[in-house]
Amino acid sequence: MIKAALAISLAIIVIISAITYLSYAASRRIYVIYIATTTSIRDSGLLDVVIPLFEGEMAKQGFSVDVRYSAVGSGQAIEMGRRGDVDIVIAHAPALERRFMDEGYGLCRKIFAYNFFILVGPRDDPLNISNTPSIQEAFRKIFNAGIKGDAKFISRGDNSGTNLKEMEIWGLAGIDPRIVSNGWYIESGKGMGDTLLIAENLNGYTLTDTATWLRFKDKLPHLKVLIEASRELLNVYSVIIVRNAGSIDVAMEFSRFLIGEGQKAIGGYGVKEYGQPIFKPISSADSMVLQWIKEMNMDFGPSC
Repeated sequence: MIKAALAISLAIIVIISAITYLSYAASRRIYVIYIATTTSIRDSGLLDVVIPLFEGEMAKQGFSVDVRYSAVGSGQAIEMGRRGDVDIVIAHAPALERRFMDEGYGLCRKIFAYNFFILVGPRDDPLNISNTPSIQEAFRKIFNAGIKGDAKFISRGDNSGTNLKEMEIWGLAGIDPRIVSNGWYIESGKGMGDTLLIAENLNGYTLTDTATWLRFKDKLPHLKVLIEASRELLNVYSVIIVRNAGSIDVAMEFSRFLIGEGQKAIGGYGVKEYGQPIFKPISSADSMVLQWIKEMNMDFGPSC
Protein backbone atom coordinates (compact mmCIF):
# COMPACT_ATOMS: atom_id res chain seq x y z
CA MET A 1 0.00 0.00 0.00
CA ILE A 2 2.86 2.36 0.97
CA LYS A 3 4.72 1.48 -2.24
CA ALA A 4 1.61 2.24 -4.30
CA ALA A 5 1.18 5.58 -2.56
CA LEU A 6 4.83 6.45 -3.19
CA ALA A 7 4.46 5.50 -6.85
CA ILE A 8 1.40 7.70 -7.21
CA SER A 9 3.17 10.58 -5.45
CA LEU A 10 6.20 10.18 -7.72
CA ALA A 11 3.97 10.13 -10.80
CA ILE A 12 2.22 13.32 -9.65
CA ILE A 13 5.58 15.04 -9.11
CA VAL A 14 6.74 14.01 -12.59
CA ILE A 15 3.52 15.30 -14.18
CA ILE A 16 3.72 18.63 -12.31
CA SER A 17 7.38 19.00 -13.29
CA ALA A 18 6.56 18.28 -16.93
CA ILE A 19 3.71 20.81 -16.94
CA THR A 20 5.96 23.42 -15.30
CA TYR A 21 8.71 22.78 -17.86
CA LEU A 22 6.32 22.97 -20.79
CA SER A 23 4.82 26.20 -19.46
CA TYR A 24 8.29 27.67 -19.06
CA ALA A 25 9.31 26.52 -22.54
CA ALA A 26 6.18 28.02 -24.04
CA SER A 27 6.84 31.29 -22.27
CA ARG A 28 10.38 31.36 -23.70
CA ARG A 29 9.30 30.73 -27.30
CA ILE A 30 10.31 33.50 -29.67
CA TYR A 31 7.74 34.39 -32.31
CA VAL A 32 9.42 35.71 -35.44
CA ILE A 33 7.47 37.69 -38.02
CA TYR A 34 8.82 38.91 -41.33
CA ILE A 35 7.79 42.14 -43.04
CA ALA A 36 8.41 43.33 -46.59
CA THR A 37 8.24 47.10 -46.49
CA THR A 38 8.76 50.01 -48.85
CA THR A 39 12.11 51.78 -48.87
CA SER A 40 10.41 55.06 -47.98
CA ILE A 41 9.23 53.55 -44.69
CA ARG A 42 12.75 52.21 -44.07
CA ASP A 43 14.49 55.44 -45.10
CA SER A 44 12.20 57.46 -42.83
CA GLY A 45 13.30 55.44 -39.79
CA LEU A 46 9.69 54.86 -38.68
CA LEU A 47 9.99 51.10 -38.24
CA ASP A 48 13.01 51.52 -35.99
CA VAL A 49 10.67 53.34 -33.61
CA VAL A 50 7.48 51.33 -34.05
CA ILE A 51 8.96 47.81 -33.93
CA PRO A 52 10.60 48.14 -30.47
CA LEU A 53 7.37 49.60 -29.12
CA PHE A 54 5.39 46.65 -30.47
CA GLU A 55 7.89 44.09 -29.20
CA GLY A 56 7.74 45.79 -25.79
CA GLU A 57 3.94 45.65 -25.72
CA MET A 58 4.00 41.95 -26.60
CA ALA A 59 6.61 41.29 -23.90
CA LYS A 60 4.24 42.83 -21.33
CA GLN A 61 1.73 40.17 -22.39
CA GLY A 62 4.31 37.43 -21.89
CA PHE A 63 5.29 36.92 -25.55
CA SER A 64 8.80 37.18 -26.97
CA VAL A 65 8.46 38.62 -30.48
CA ASP A 66 11.20 39.32 -33.00
CA VAL A 67 10.10 41.49 -35.94
CA ARG A 68 12.41 41.42 -38.97
CA TYR A 69 12.00 43.40 -42.17
CA SER A 70 13.33 43.78 -45.69
CA ALA A 71 13.05 47.13 -47.48
CA VAL A 72 12.23 46.99 -51.20
CA GLY A 73 9.90 48.79 -53.60
CA SER A 74 6.17 48.16 -53.15
CA GLY A 75 6.09 45.94 -56.24
CA GLN A 76 8.83 43.72 -54.86
CA ALA A 77 7.26 43.73 -51.39
CA ILE A 78 4.00 42.47 -52.83
CA GLU A 79 5.84 39.78 -54.81
CA MET A 80 7.50 38.62 -51.58
CA GLY A 81 4.03 38.34 -50.06
CA ARG A 82 2.80 36.44 -53.10
CA ARG A 83 5.64 33.92 -52.73
CA GLY A 84 4.96 33.53 -49.03
CA ASP A 85 8.38 34.88 -48.03
CA VAL A 86 6.88 37.25 -45.46
CA ASP A 87 3.98 37.48 -43.04
CA ILE A 88 3.22 41.16 -43.57
CA VAL A 89 3.45 43.57 -46.50
CA ILE A 90 3.64 47.33 -46.02
CA ALA A 91 3.06 49.13 -49.32
CA HIS A 92 1.91 52.37 -50.92
CA ALA A 93 0.77 51.14 -54.31
CA PRO A 94 -3.04 50.76 -54.16
CA ALA A 95 -3.41 49.29 -57.67
CA LEU A 96 -0.92 46.50 -56.93
CA GLU A 97 -2.39 45.97 -53.48
CA ARG A 98 -5.88 45.60 -54.95
CA ARG A 99 -4.68 42.91 -57.35
CA PHE A 100 -2.91 41.13 -54.49
CA MET A 101 -6.09 41.12 -52.43
CA ASP A 102 -8.33 40.14 -55.37
CA GLU A 103 -6.07 37.19 -56.14
CA GLY A 104 -6.53 35.92 -52.59
CA TYR A 105 -2.99 36.38 -51.31
CA GLY A 106 -3.95 38.92 -48.68
CA LEU A 107 -6.04 38.07 -45.65
CA CYS A 108 -6.81 41.68 -44.74
CA ARG A 109 -5.61 45.21 -45.46
CA LYS A 110 -5.78 48.50 -43.60
CA ILE A 111 -4.51 52.01 -44.32
CA PHE A 112 -2.52 53.13 -41.27
CA ALA A 113 -0.83 56.36 -42.40
CA TYR A 114 -0.49 58.82 -45.24
CA ASN A 115 1.57 61.69 -46.55
CA PHE A 116 2.01 63.18 -50.01
CA PHE A 117 4.15 62.73 -53.07
CA ILE A 118 6.06 65.87 -54.00
CA LEU A 119 8.04 67.02 -57.02
CA VAL A 120 11.50 68.34 -56.22
CA GLY A 121 13.99 69.99 -58.54
CA PRO A 122 16.65 72.69 -58.95
CA ARG A 123 16.51 75.36 -56.27
CA ASP A 124 16.57 78.18 -58.82
CA ASP A 125 13.51 76.64 -60.57
CA PRO A 126 14.60 77.50 -64.13
CA LEU A 127 11.37 76.12 -65.65
CA ASN A 128 9.12 78.02 -63.21
CA ILE A 129 7.61 74.72 -62.11
CA SER A 130 6.45 76.15 -58.76
CA ASN A 131 3.92 78.33 -60.56
CA THR A 132 2.55 75.49 -62.69
CA PRO A 133 -1.18 74.84 -62.08
CA SER A 134 -0.96 71.01 -62.02
CA ILE A 135 1.50 68.16 -61.61
CA GLN A 136 0.69 66.97 -65.15
CA GLU A 137 1.63 70.38 -66.61
CA ALA A 138 4.83 70.35 -64.55
CA PHE A 139 5.79 67.00 -66.08
CA ARG A 140 5.06 68.37 -69.56
CA LYS A 141 7.41 71.29 -68.91
CA ILE A 142 10.17 68.96 -67.73
CA PHE A 143 9.69 66.69 -70.76
CA ASN A 144 9.83 69.58 -73.23
CA ALA A 145 12.99 70.92 -71.60
CA GLY A 146 14.48 67.44 -71.28
CA ILE A 147 14.23 66.50 -74.95
CA LYS A 148 16.10 69.75 -75.71
CA GLY A 149 18.84 68.80 -73.28
CA ASP A 150 17.84 71.45 -70.74
CA ALA A 151 16.55 69.22 -67.91
CA LYS A 152 16.99 65.79 -66.37
CA PHE A 153 14.40 63.66 -64.63
CA ILE A 154 15.51 60.85 -62.32
CA SER A 155 13.00 58.03 -61.99
CA ARG A 156 13.29 55.17 -59.55
CA GLY A 157 12.37 52.78 -62.35
CA ASP A 158 11.81 49.95 -59.89
CA ASN A 159 8.04 49.30 -59.85
CA SER A 160 7.82 50.90 -56.42
CA GLY A 161 4.79 52.84 -55.25
CA THR A 162 6.56 56.09 -56.09
CA ASN A 163 7.57 54.84 -59.52
CA LEU A 164 4.01 53.71 -60.25
CA LYS A 165 2.66 57.12 -59.21
CA GLU A 166 5.23 58.79 -61.45
CA MET A 167 4.21 56.66 -64.44
CA GLU A 168 0.56 57.42 -63.70
CA ILE A 169 1.32 61.15 -63.88
CA TRP A 170 3.22 60.76 -67.18
CA GLY A 171 0.18 58.91 -68.52
CA LEU A 172 -2.18 61.68 -67.40
CA ALA A 173 0.14 64.17 -69.12
CA GLY A 174 -0.09 62.09 -72.32
CA ILE A 175 3.67 61.42 -72.41
CA ASP A 176 5.88 58.36 -72.62
CA PRO A 177 9.12 59.66 -71.05
CA ARG A 178 11.18 56.88 -72.62
CA ILE A 179 10.26 57.93 -76.16
CA VAL A 180 13.30 60.21 -76.49
CA SER A 181 16.52 58.54 -75.35
CA ASN A 182 18.95 61.42 -75.20
CA GLY A 183 19.83 60.79 -71.56
CA TRP A 184 17.40 63.28 -70.04
CA TYR A 185 15.28 60.53 -68.42
CA ILE A 186 17.33 58.38 -66.02
CA GLU A 187 16.05 55.27 -64.25
CA SER A 188 18.09 54.79 -61.08
CA GLY A 189 16.78 51.36 -60.10
CA LYS A 190 17.44 52.41 -56.50
CA GLY A 191 15.51 53.36 -53.41
CA MET A 192 14.13 56.82 -52.76
CA GLY A 193 17.03 58.13 -50.72
CA ASP A 194 19.63 57.15 -53.32
CA THR A 195 17.45 58.53 -56.12
CA LEU A 196 17.25 61.89 -54.36
CA LEU A 197 21.03 61.97 -54.06
CA ILE A 198 21.36 61.32 -57.80
CA ALA A 199 18.92 64.16 -58.51
CA GLU A 200 21.03 66.40 -56.27
CA ASN A 201 24.25 65.50 -58.11
CA LEU A 202 22.65 66.07 -61.53
CA ASN A 203 20.59 69.12 -60.49
CA GLY A 204 17.57 67.25 -61.82
CA TYR A 205 13.93 66.60 -61.00
CA THR A 206 12.37 63.64 -59.25
CA LEU A 207 9.12 62.55 -57.63
CA THR A 208 9.53 61.64 -53.99
CA ASP A 209 7.50 61.43 -50.79
CA THR A 210 7.47 63.93 -47.96
CA ALA A 211 8.89 61.46 -45.42
CA THR A 212 12.06 60.70 -47.38
CA TRP A 213 12.43 64.36 -48.37
CA LEU A 214 12.37 65.49 -44.74
CA ARG A 215 14.97 62.89 -43.80
CA PHE A 216 17.31 63.74 -46.69
CA LYS A 217 16.79 67.44 -47.39
CA ASP A 218 19.87 68.54 -45.43
CA LYS A 219 21.94 66.51 -47.90
CA LEU A 220 20.22 68.15 -50.87
CA PRO A 221 21.27 71.83 -50.91
CA HIS A 222 20.62 72.25 -54.64
CA LEU A 223 17.02 70.93 -54.56
CA LYS A 224 13.73 72.28 -53.26
CA VAL A 225 10.05 71.30 -53.26
CA LEU A 226 8.34 72.63 -56.40
CA ILE A 227 4.92 70.90 -56.31
CA GLU A 228 3.39 69.62 -53.10
CA ALA A 229 0.22 68.36 -51.42
CA SER A 230 -2.83 67.84 -53.62
CA ARG A 231 -5.51 65.22 -54.18
CA GLU A 232 -3.56 63.65 -57.07
CA LEU A 233 -0.45 63.33 -54.90
CA LEU A 234 -2.05 61.68 -51.86
CA ASN A 235 0.17 58.81 -50.71
CA VAL A 236 -1.44 56.17 -48.46
CA TYR A 237 0.43 53.42 -46.63
CA SER A 238 -1.26 50.10 -45.94
CA VAL A 239 -0.49 47.06 -43.84
CA ILE A 240 -1.50 43.73 -45.40
CA ILE A 241 -1.51 40.37 -43.61
CA VAL A 242 -0.44 37.59 -45.98
CA ARG A 243 -3.03 34.82 -46.02
CA ASN A 244 -0.51 32.02 -45.45
CA ALA A 245 1.51 33.88 -42.83
CA GLY A 246 3.59 31.56 -40.66
CA SER A 247 2.84 33.49 -37.46
CA ILE A 248 -0.57 34.82 -38.40
CA ASP A 249 -1.75 35.61 -34.86
CA VAL A 250 1.32 37.70 -34.10
CA ALA A 251 1.12 39.33 -37.54
CA MET A 252 -2.47 40.32 -36.77
CA GLU A 253 -1.34 41.78 -33.46
CA PHE A 254 1.21 43.92 -35.31
CA SER A 255 -1.49 45.18 -37.66
CA ARG A 256 -3.77 46.01 -34.72
CA PHE A 257 -0.89 47.83 -33.05
CA LEU A 258 -0.22 49.97 -36.14
CA ILE A 259 -3.84 51.07 -36.33
CA GLY A 260 -4.25 51.23 -32.56
CA GLU A 261 -1.66 52.26 -29.97
CA GLY A 262 0.95 52.78 -32.69
CA GLN A 263 -0.98 55.72 -34.16
CA LYS A 264 0.34 58.02 -31.43
CA ALA A 265 3.94 57.07 -32.20
CA ILE A 266 3.36 57.57 -35.93
CA GLY A 267 1.84 61.01 -35.36
CA GLY A 268 4.68 62.12 -33.11
CA TYR A 269 7.53 60.79 -35.23
CA GLY A 270 9.54 63.58 -36.80
CA VAL A 271 7.91 66.49 -34.94
CA LYS A 272 10.96 67.22 -32.79
CA GLU A 273 13.44 67.00 -35.66
CA TYR A 274 11.42 68.55 -38.50
CA GLY A 275 8.63 70.49 -36.84
CA GLN A 276 6.02 68.19 -38.38
CA PRO A 277 5.21 64.47 -38.45
CA ILE A 278 6.86 62.52 -41.26
CA PHE A 279 3.70 60.42 -41.62
CA LYS A 280 0.19 61.38 -40.60
CA PRO A 281 -1.73 58.67 -38.73
CA ILE A 282 -4.93 57.70 -40.48
CA SER A 283 -6.82 58.03 -37.19
CA SER A 284 -6.30 61.81 -37.27
CA ALA A 285 -6.86 62.35 -41.01
CA ASP A 286 -8.97 65.39 -41.76
CA SER A 287 -12.29 65.09 -43.55
CA MET A 288 -10.86 66.23 -46.91
CA VAL A 289 -8.23 63.48 -46.95
CA LEU A 290 -10.81 60.87 -45.97
CA GLN A 291 -13.03 62.12 -48.78
CA TRP A 292 -10.13 61.83 -51.27
CA ILE A 293 -9.48 58.28 -50.11
CA LYS A 294 -13.15 57.45 -50.65
CA GLU A 295 -13.31 59.13 -54.07
CA MET A 296 -10.21 57.32 -55.30
CA ASN A 297 -11.42 54.02 -53.81
CA MET A 298 -8.19 53.49 -51.90
CA ASP A 299 -9.72 51.85 -48.82
CA PHE A 300 -10.58 48.33 -49.99
CA GLY A 301 -10.20 44.70 -48.97
CA PRO A 302 -11.32 43.05 -45.71
CA SER A 303 -10.21 45.34 -42.90
CA CYS A 304 -7.71 44.05 -40.35
